[in-house]
Amino acid sequence: MSFFEDIGRKLGRAAVPAYRKSKWVWDGLTGTEEEALESEKILGKTLAAELRLATDIIDEPELLNWIRGICNRLEPSVDQPGFSYHCELMHDERPSTIGLPGGYLFISRSLIDFCKGSVDEIAFVIAHETAHVVRRHTWDRMLQQSALRAASFAAGRAGILSGWVRQQGLPMLRSAHSKSFEFVADEDGLGIVRAAGYDPKGAISFLRRIEELGTNPEALGEYLASHPAPEERIARLRGNGSPLQSSSPEGKPED
Repeated sequence: MSFFEDIGRKLGRAAVPAYRKSKWVWDGLTGTEEEALESEKILGKTLAAELRLATDIIDEPELLNWIRGICNRLEPSVDQPGFSYHCELMHDERPSTIGLPGGYLFISRSLIDFCKGSVDEIAFVIAHETAHVVRRHTWDRMLQQSALRAASFAAGRAGILSGWVRQQGLPMLRSAHSKSFEFVADEDGLGIVRAAGYDPKGAISFLRRIEELGTNPEALGEYLASHPAPEERIARLRGNGSPLQSSSPEGKPED
């Protein structure tokens, strides 16, 4: 008897729809690499639908097209077969971005303002979040939930995850991963932006902006405050001998 069949037996007939829809998670963990990637895409699509219900999505076509242009340029440099971005803008008082399995990316308008429209800084943030997705940091973190939560989490019916996303999921998705994972995402992200032709110095200027805010969690917001100290991240990037040079002419469209 499989894990999900056992959950279904324990919960009774009411759990049957959840079992049928959540079985792909188990298949993704035990199947081929192709099946695992497909499972991640389904999980990302499901979570993205719920995230739209839990956040305010911003309708700014010109700005969204600008963001998607950055993603289109980064996409060929992402080391994952079949990877593609699905970008949206969300409202958040503090700078934040959420990367979901399958390449679903939510960027706050406040993050773009925080970076003063610097294309190289935004490219680094996007690449950093992409690295978490490719390394399966977010996927693994979600599957560390208890078995029962995993079963209901994957049910996939519209609206069924809203409570989880609002109460637990959204704070988790906004917060940093482990310190070691964040350092890995910085390094991988820098590699992605460099391969795409963006200026790697954007990573340093972005981290310097965070440094200028000090250590006040209220000023930083949940996303920035939960990451390792910017000076430590900068030292790591420079210590790895990363060539922080080159340039990029692009800029944010005028407001």
